[in-house]
Amino acid sequence: MAKVSYTVTTDRDPKAVWDALTEFGPRRAELWPDLSPSFKVLERGDSWAVVRESTDSLGIYAVERYEWTEPVITATVQQSNAAQPGGTWRMEVLPGRTGGSVVKVAMDRRAKGFVGHLVHGLFQVTNGRLLAARTQRMLSNIRG
Repeated sequence: MAKVSYTVTTDRDPKAVWDALTEFGPRRAELWPDLSPSFKVLERGDSWAVVRESTDSLGIYAVERYEWTEPVITATVQQSNAAQPGGTWRMEVLPGRTGGSVVKVAMDRRAKGFVGHLVHGLFQVTNGRLLAARTQRMLSNIRG
């Protein structure tokens, strides 16, 4: 099981961060540096989306159900070749003390397959630093 939590900060406004995290159009692949452009929205509602996302360079994919009510977004694995169904990501977007935003992230997943165990093991060993750097890169891609 991979349980990791971390916090990142940005000078971006919480509304801009929220909008980026709940963006499921073509811009999503631009925002997330390691997300392959082959992602596909399978279903969508006002406060939820079911999305197939992948990192083609690693050969991994996941179908996740995202649900959101400000300030929390939760993604739950429906199907994946690297994670067991039911695992979650939880992202909370809060205003920073002196402006900008604080994003608190918690991952609770069980690995599946060789690559899944390798990737989730890296997440654990680095105590979230690898994921925090990925999230920080994503936040730096937000304009405005």
